[in-house]
Amino acid sequence: MTHLRVRHDRGVAIVELAAPETGNALSAGMVSELRETIAALPGLGARALVLAGSGRHFCTGAHLGEVEGLAKASLAERQADAERLAALYAALLRCPLPTLAAVHGAAYGGGAGLAGACDFVLAEPGASFQFSEVRLGFVPALISVFLPRRLPVARLTQLFIAPAPLSAGEAQTVGLVDEVVEEACAAAVTRATHMCRTAASSAVAATKALLLALSLPNLDAKLAHAARVNAEQRAHPECQRGLASYLNDKSFPDWTEGL
Repeated sequence: MTHLRVRHDRGVAIVELAAPETGNALSAGMVSELRETIAALPGLGARALVLAGSGRHFCTGAHLGEVEGLAKASLAERQADAERLAALYAALLRCPLPTLAAVHGAAYGGGAGLAGACDFVLAEPGASFQFSEVRLGFVPALISVFLPRRLPVARLTQLFIAPAPLSAGEAQTVGLVDEVVEEACAAAVTRATHMCRTAASSAVAATKALLLALSLPNLDAKLAHAARVNAEQRAHPECQRGLASYLNDKSFPDWTEGL
């Protein structure tokens, strides 16, 4: 694998996003490898999953260069790309193992969603969370399907349409983070190891499947609809303008300009 590092420790699989040069952005290669790895873990004897990031950040969200590159592709091509990301989130949500996100640095947009799709989110004190999609002219489409399991829709609406960074403590207050800890990855491995000892794996898998069915009925249909919204918005002139602005000089457009 070129985008991940995976190691196993007493039944715990530690999966580390390994593209620090991009802030562990969710490139097509990263998404594909991560989805395949998550699906394979139960068959490899893993009993818990810890998801972490290398370098300065956990995951800075979508790979904006790839998103911009697909802006003028056909709707079918854009939707296929969005559906690959939807499949990753579905694999993580459906994973029969206990899943723990160990967050340090930035967890932005789809990266915050990646953490929020896990059963437990542990964040270091210096971690930061933000949903900046609308500032780019984009839509937090896929993550809106499952983040209501953690945050009320009214609070998500505020975080999505009036984006502001959240500290680890603020993210814990709203429900996006479960614990703020030093050395999040080590702490997550310790907790995962304890769960492996104290919880029957078949019972965990059955419980997770039951709760997912109750909390997210029709998950596939909802993700498919969100993928369509994602694909359509990518071609909108405002999204193309926002991406170009950010990729050129790391700035967001002034959307009142010209009014």
